[in-house]
Amino acid sequence: MPNIFNRLRGNSNTKFSLHSTTQAAAESAATSPSPVVPRTSTSASRSPSSKYWGPRAATYASNAARKSMDRRQSDHRDQSEQEAGLVAKEHKMKPAGLAQPWLIIRRSILSSWINVLLLLVPVGIASHPAKFPDVAIFLINFFAIIPLAKTLGYATEQLALHLGDALGGLLNATFGNAVELLVGILALVKGEIEIVQTSLVGSVLSNLLLVGGCCFFFGGLKNNEQVFSAHAAQSYGSLLAMAILATLLPAAYNSLNAKDTELKSGTLTLSHVTAIFLLVIYIAYLFFQLKTHSALFMTVSLEERIEAAKKPAKKSSRSAVSVDASAVGDTTTVPTPALAATPSLNGGGNSSVEIDAEQHQHQQVEFKEADADANAEASADAEIEEQSDQNEDEDEEEVELTAWAAALLLAVVTGLTGVCAEFLVDSIDGLTDKWNLSPSFVGMILLPIVGNAAEHVTAVTVAIRNKMDLALGVAVGSSIQIALFVMPFLCILGWIIKEPMTIYFSPFTTVVLFITVLLVNYIIGDGRTNWLEGLMLLMAYFIIGVAYFLYPKDVDTASTAL
Repeated sequence: MPNIFNRLRGNSNTKFSLHSTTQAAAESAATSPSPVVPRTSTSASRSPSSKYWGPRAATYASNAARKSMDRRQSDHRDQSEQEAGLVAKEHKMKPAGLAQPWLIIRRSILSSWINVLLLLVPVGIASHPAKFPDVAIFLINFFAIIPLAKTLGYATEQLALHLGDALGGLLNATFGNAVELLVGILALVKGEIEIVQTSLVGSVLSNLLLVGGCCFFFGGLKNNEQVFSAHAAQSYGSLLAMAILATLLPAAYNSLNAKDTELKSGTLTLSHVTAIFLLVIYIAYLFFQLKTHSALFMTVSLEERIEAAKKPAKKSSRSAVSVDASAVGDTTTVPTPALAATPSLNGGGNSSVEIDAEQHQHQQVEFKEADADANAEASADAEIEEQSDQNEDEDEEEVELTAWAAALLLAVVTGLTGVCAEFLVDSIDGLTDKWNLSPSFVGMILLPIVGNAAEHVTAVTVAIRNKMDLALGVAVGSSIQIALFVMPFLCILGWIIKEPMTIYFSPFTTVVLFITVLLVNYIIGDGRTNWLEGLMLLMAYFIIGVAYFLYPKDVDTASTAL
């Protein structure tokens, strides 16, 4: 009995002590100005957000643990990549020299998938001696020149890696439009002035409208907006405007009411002088871009490109968040919640409970917003890091050929391109007679596709990868090279060989060129582009193509009258 009594007494004392402890804790909580926060975990109390109580501390503790784990995984990945890089550096590809001709051929062929069409090169060279029809000769050599232009660019890039930035940039500028230059020289020697002029204008239009339009359109389909250097775009626009000035002045001069012989002589002299000044401007532009103001042509930072390329958030998710926020009150005016005061005896307990419920809902909205911001920031950082790694890997150009091997490849491919271009030019008359086409359509639409096909693929590929600065340099830079280097060079060459090659185009061609440059300047002036602007450029090119397809065959350009 005493043992049972003592046991019962001990249980009652325990219950009384627990009851008194609970009552004391409640009284302390009611009179205390700050809440009694239960410690959730050690990591939560040590985290920077431990000032928040309840579920917020646990949320930030889990975020801290996740970031710590991601950091450890990133460090481990970086260490593995460094080790792999060291191993790859030890087994780096050695450049192929003149003693390895088969290796040179293999690397040049495997540089692009377009080189499958190299099989047409021997067929195209044999087509003329074999007396193929003119249409077949034109089509075979047309498709054979496309991979030759790509291989020509590969050899130029390899040789530029050995010559440095200055000479490499000059080499790329010289051989960047080698196909157009070769076709123009061969047509000029044969007296095909109309083909030369229309092919030059067609190259400018093809690069600005077709290549640039495809870059803006397909790049805009994958990315919301794409940004590029506005300073570089303004420089490009100014140079294109200078080229338009050079073509408008001869057209305006020929509109004067004077003798035909005086107009012809004056137009020829004006074209020669203008060509010299255009070459001076082009050389100054190269020096400006490569030396004195190279910073203006630097690419836009990766963070800006990713921020512009982000798709806008859906309205449904934003409206849901706004509804939740309006249901619980303004998040900017409600302070960090604290425990309510002791309920009053006159029935004020219900209002206190409602305030606690409202504050709890408000906390839930803040927790969701904080988690969303943290996740968005983490995903943005991961995306920037991933794309920067990809850009570094893509931008690293490996030297695959020695300088002498690249020079030999450049010479061989240039010779093959010249042969195919000569047969192509010889078959143009037969093609126009067979298909009832005007020489203006062949020079304006068909021939520029030959030289721009390789550049077209390269520019669209880098535009889809959100490298719009490089794509713009390929499209617009190539047009500037045609207008300020190839066109005046051919004009001076015609002066030397006594051919009346001028910079005076037909009024129709001059108007088309002026409107094209004006449209492109409007689009690239703000340093931003999207798919709609690319679609406008493509539609403009198709309209011009239809106009030249309907161009009368018996209309002579003004230059042939000279």
